[in-house]
Amino acid sequence: MRDWLAALDPATGELKWRTYAVPRPGEPGSETWKDNHGAWQTGGGAFYVTGSYDPASNLTYWGAGNPSPKYDSSYRPGDNLYTDSALAIDAATGKIVWYHQYTPNDTMDYDETGTHIVIDGAVNGTTRKILAHAGRNGFYYTFDHGSGQFLKATQYVPTVTWTKGIDPETGKPADYDPAKDLQTYAQPVGKIVAGERSSGVCPAVPGGSNFWPAAYSDKTKLLYIPEVEGCSWIGRDQTRHIPGKFEGGNFGYDGRLTSGLVVVDPATAEVKQRKAMPYADTSGALATAGGIVVTALIDGTVMALDDQTLDELWSFNVGTGINAPPMTYAVNGKQYIAIATGLTANQKGRVATTPELKGLGTGATMIFVFGL
Repeated sequence: MRDWLAALDPATGELKWRTYAVPRPGEPGSETWKDNHGAWQTGGGAFYVTGSYDPASNLTYWGAGNPSPKYDSSYRPGDNLYTDSALAIDAATGKIVWYHQYTPNDTMDYDETGTHIVIDGAVNGTTRKILAHAGRNGFYYTFDHGSGQFLKATQYVPTVTWTKGIDPETGKPADYDPAKDLQTYAQPVGKIVAGERSSGVCPAVPGGSNFWPAAYSDKTKLLYIPEVEGCSWIGRDQTRHIPGKFEGGNFGYDGRLTSGLVVVDPATAEVKQRKAMPYADTSGALATAGGIVVTALIDGTVMALDDQTLDELWSFNVGTGINAPPMTYAVNGKQYIAIATGLTANQKGRVATTPELKGLGTGATMIFVFGL
């Protein structure tokens, strides 16, 4: 579909504005859809993670998902704005104030819907408000929150093969060519564009980071990013252009998926530390003022880590897979950590790549609560 955001009057339900991720012909950005068969009408750009809001500027920040069909860029030549983009939107009018497209003409399903976090910090000795984002494509980005000026990008996952890096001036992939309608980037991406099945696309289709939230600690002034490590094979299939089934191909994993918790200084975009995890983390992170970071793995392990050293303070395996972020709240002065269990079909596929988790319960939907 052609995805959109809408603002409603909370008292009456009246529609105030609707902003689409994909422009219609004649609107700004429509020139980046260069086909002649109306691909913009089903162009994608999903919003499936809640955006952020800055009351001082009245801007709301949202990440848009991949273009569709997701593995076949030949159906939708051009950069495909505003998919795979950060969008700063005027909350009063719905106008896109600025944007940054992370992966133009994407063929790897690198949605960038994940958390875009507004942080007050010092950059190059100057205090400024920045927008921070851990990309599904394997890079961490910072922008000036008001102007959208690209500041820095850093690779935060161990292995990236789809590009040679990020241009320090533009924030675009180093091998992005604005003269090309189909972006081949680095190998093995060129094979996908050519219609071949390609292996060794890293990070894997899930990311990097994805729908699971990173956590910023106002105590440490650091960002904690749960990231998935692994690579995918991707195949293009031009016969799959069917309404409602615009995959344009298929993908799988080259091996098992592991993960890590990466600590980044948002002011410098420097990776400070990485704690390796044996299984994929699609849960997210929670940082507390008490000095702990809580996360969980698909094998059912919930863990609390020291926010300075990442040493494990406590862990518990609930016996069923976890796909949801941890939450915290207090009752009568006592603080609790709660987390929901249950895996989607995609997460069950990731469990299937790990033989020792074959007997793991994956579908049990419960809430576990722990006291601090």
